[in-house]
Order: sequence, then C-alpha cells, then structure tokens
Amino acid sequence: IDVINADGKMNELAGADLAGLDRFKARKVATAKLEEIGALVKTEDFKNKVGFSERAEVPVEPRLSEQWFLKYPSQEHSRKCVAEGAMKFYPARWSKTYDYWMGGLQDWCISRQLWWGHRIPVWYRGEEVHCGLEAPEGEGWDQDPDVLDTWFSSWLWPFATMGWPEETETLKKFYPTTDLVTGPDIIFFWVARMIMAGYEFRGGLPFHNVYFTGIIRDKKGRKMSKSLGNSPEPLELIDQYGADALRFGTMRSAPLGADVLFDEKDVELGRNFCNKLWNACRFRQMQGGETEGEIDPTLLTSDDRWILRRLDQAITEVTAAFAAYRFTDATATLYRFFWSEFCDWYVESCKATFFGEDAARKANVLAVFDFVIGHTLRLFHPFMPFITEELWHGLGFSADMPDEQGGQTIMTAHWPKAFGDDFIDHYGLEETIDQLVAAKHELVTAGRNLRAIGNISFAKKVDYIIKPAGDLDLYELEVMQSLLNAESLKVVADYAPRKGTPTARSLLGELYLPLDGLVDVEAEKARLGKQLEKIEKEITKVNAKLNNPNFVEKVPEEVLQESRDRLADWQVKDQQTREALEYLGES
Repeated sequence: IDVINADGKMNELAGADLAGLDRFKARKVATAKLEEIGALVKTEDFKNKVGFSERAEVPVEPRLSEQWFLKYPSQEHSRKCVAEGAMKFYPARWSKTYDYWMGGLQDWCISRQLWWGHRIPVWYRGEEVHCGLEAPEGEGWDQDPDVLDTWFSSWLWPFATMGWPEETETLKKFYPTTDLVTGPDIIFFWVARMIMAGYEFRGGLPFHNVYFTGIIRDKKGRKMSKSLGNSPEPLELIDQYGADALRFGTMRSAPLGADVLFDEKDVELGRNFCNKLWNACRFRQMQGGETEGEIDPTLLTSDDRWILRRLDQAITEVTAAFAAYRFTDATATLYRFFWSEFCDWYVESCKATFFGEDAARKANVLAVFDFVIGHTLRLFHPFMPFITEELWHGLGFSADMPDEQGGQTIMTAHWPKAFGDDFIDHYGLEETIDQLVAAKHELVTAGRNLRAIGNISFAKKVDYIIKPAGDLDLYELEVMQSLLNAESLKVVADYAPRKGTPTARSLLGELYLPLDGLVDVEAEKARLGKQLEKIEKEITKVNAKLNNPNFVEKVPEEVLQESRDRLADWQVKDQQTREALEYLGES
C-alpha cells in the first residue's frame, strides 16, 4: 500500500488523521496517536543509514510507482565481442568486470522523475496506451510525465550525433570509430549500453578499443573533493604553468589504467620540459640558415649519425607505446630522448661546429638539427599541442607544405615513421656509431668528474691531456674539448703521468687532468684529508652491514645488492682521493 504521494504528503490510504500531512509531521502525529491509545511500547533514539537526496538534501522515501523498463537488446553479440577480442579493453582486466555485468543483466528502468529531459514517448487516454514518436490523433491524450534516463540518449551517442538514422557521409566515415576513452566507473552505464545499441541499430561495433583512465587522487591517495579541500583548480594551474605543462606532467605520472597521485611538482616538471623545448628551438633560430636544408651523408659527423639513430629508436618506442595505450611510457621516452640525448649531448656537441669555421659542415649539422626537431615536434604534439603548434610555424616547418601535411596546422602533419633500411644505409647509421659515441660520452662524463678531485669549478677553463687508444680525428677532439669546457685537449700518445694524476678511461683511451697550478696544494691536501676520513667511515659502516649474517640473510636481494654497489662506489672514491693526495704530495 502506497500511503505517500509524490509531493511527500500522506494520502487518504494513511487514514483520516494523517491524510494531507507532510511526511515528517505525520510521523509525529502517528507517534502521539499510538501513545494516546496506549499502543506505544517505548521510544528510543538509534542511528541508522538513511538515504538522502544529493540535490534536495532531504531523506528519500521508498515508494511504489509505475516505471517503464527496457529489455536490453543484442546481449549475446555485445558480450561475445569483448570475450572473443573483437573489442579490446585497456587495461585488459576490465573485460572481466564487463563480462560479469553482462552475465547478470536485468531490464533497464528508463523512467526518471525529472523536470527536464527527453519525454517518454507514451500517451494515455483512459485505459488506452499509445507508444510512438508522434502524438496520437484525437482528443484526451496525456503524455507520460516522466523523462528518459540520461544514459538512454547517451547510449546512442556514437551514431546519433552524426545524422542517424540518415546514412550521412559523416556517419559512413566515422562509424565505427577506433577508440573510446572513459572511466571504468561507467563501464556498465555507458560502455556496455553503447555496444548493445551499436549492434541493435547499426549491426556492429560502435568502436574497437576502450581505454579506461585512472582517477586523479591527492598525494595521500584520497579521491579529490571540495569537502576535503584537496582538489587544485585546473585553471589556476594552467595560468601558473601552462596547459601543455599540466597535460604533459600529468600524463607522465599516469600509468595505464592506474590511479594518478597528483603532485604539483609533476606540473612544474612539465613546465620545465616545455621551457627546454622552447629554448632548444630558440637556440636553433639563433644559428640562422634555412630551415630543413638537405642532409649530405658525406658530411655527417658521428654525433649526427648517433642522434638520428636515437631519433629512430624514439619514434619506434613512442609509436609502440601509443599503440598499447601506454602514454606514460611514451612521455618517458620523449623525456629521455629530448632532454638527455638531444639537448644534453647532441646540442652541446653541435656548438663545436656552430662556433667553428667549416660552413659546409655547419649547414649540414643545421639540416640534421631541423630534421630531428621537425620529427620531435610531431611526437610531442599529442602531449603539448599549443607550444608545438607555435614552434611548428615559428621555425618554418609549415612553409610550402600542403595543408594535409602540416601546411596549416601541425595536427595534419604525418606521424613520424621509423627509418627503413634504405634510409639507414644511405646515411650510414650503423650500430658501431652507438659504441663510439657512448665511449665518447663516458670519457667526457668521467673527465668532468675529475674536476671534483681538485675541487675545480666546471666554469673554469682547464687543460686536459688525452692518450688515445686508436686514431681520433680532429672533429672528435674538438667536440670533446667543447664538452669538457677545456682550454686545450692535447693528444700525447706516449704520455707518462705523474703518480696520482686524476685519470678517466673509456674505449677511446685515457684522459688526464694535471693539477699543476690549478689548486692551492696545502688547502687541497687538508680538504682531501677530511674527505678521506668521511669515505673511510662510510666504508666501515657498509662493511659492517655486509659482514652481519642477520642483515645478509634477511634483507631482499635488491637491498643487499644496493649495499654492495654503495661499497663499490665508496671504494672507488677512496682510491681516487688517495691518488689525489699522493699526487699533491709530489707537487
């Protein structure tokens, strides 16, 4: 028996004493009546879970009402398409959730008691019921006051937005689409229903892949909400750091399907990365010359060939990451390639040529530079659309290009493809280049670290001596001198250093940093003596751990290996410090 009307007041079935009363007042009156007739045993306060309306903030009363239900169509096809792999979910684990829901479907209640929405297409006249898109003819018909569930229009989205039921050109071109990006919390409400609608009304899948995003949480793992005050204002972040920085920084910390622990430092990192890209392109503009000149294979340096190989690898990795919806992996590859490989090494190596006298080689290096930047901007564009669009035009990559290849916007530029065998052979991109450049970078890095032995600033120009393991052409020496910020880099094949001379080694040979005249001998001896005391204490501390059976037998292997590596590092520092002291003792 339904004793409450839709407006929250009691009806005649509640009895003459309660009819017409508000539900809250009716409860008090009923309690008083029970007490009046001696039927009230006791009153007691207790806590209970009462459902409240989110909008009206009042308790929800359960009551019977007539609702329209829809039997879900095309259930078998919709379930099999995911189970058999015709439609793929990323991450794949959500396919089990989908299958579970599809296996327990109940009819869909599509009636909603809201003041706005798509009216249910049903009319009543007495006992007569008319269902149809158009109102029935004749007098006395009343349309159902309810509206359709919001998801009822949403499940038609893939085709209803493109002219359906007409077979428009847009519908033919874009249905079915490739990807749907959504949250896993609406797999059933939206994804499953769109699939069923697709099979029922279009005879096939509405899309082929579904990528489920994670939820952005705060650093403590809490879901962001206004009540907790832990939700940053996106517009303020964009104003402070830029939209591209927010996008790149967030995507870099968002593994496939996992929740994101938001940290503003990630957005700051994104801003720094945008600045790095901007400054690299500005550095290119400062060198002048035409954009995208032709690359002459005969003038390519080892660094040119190396960066082209690294670009090829980056294109392969980023493309594969996109195909697998691993956007975090794509950003990690781009960060490594552009910051660590292109900017830290290639751009720095180019300076030896840019500030040199060989005009032909400079033009060729600029052509390689432009080739790499042009490809890199396209790789970056999905993550940083605004800055890449600006740089695409600012550097002149859009000039003389057809519209469909990036003439009007970088959005239509072709996605970079991995280099084929013909390209690799034509430009001589052999694997041996990687070994040569890696050895050069290793020697330069170690050579820079030699300054620490003498406490010498990197800004200070110093003289190095190299004892090569084989032939080194002038270009390699010029680049190494530039990267080392050396006053000079002398080649001495038979160099015999004094004992304790700071030394670095790689496959290219041995690099020496004579300290004569660079340091205050007595002050440096005192500093190194204190440094040696600290090193010896650290070695003693780590050795004590490694010689303790309880530690060795109980800790995980990775922790044990970390201690071993730390000991090895301290032992190297110990040897270097002792050699430096020995060297200074002979000064």
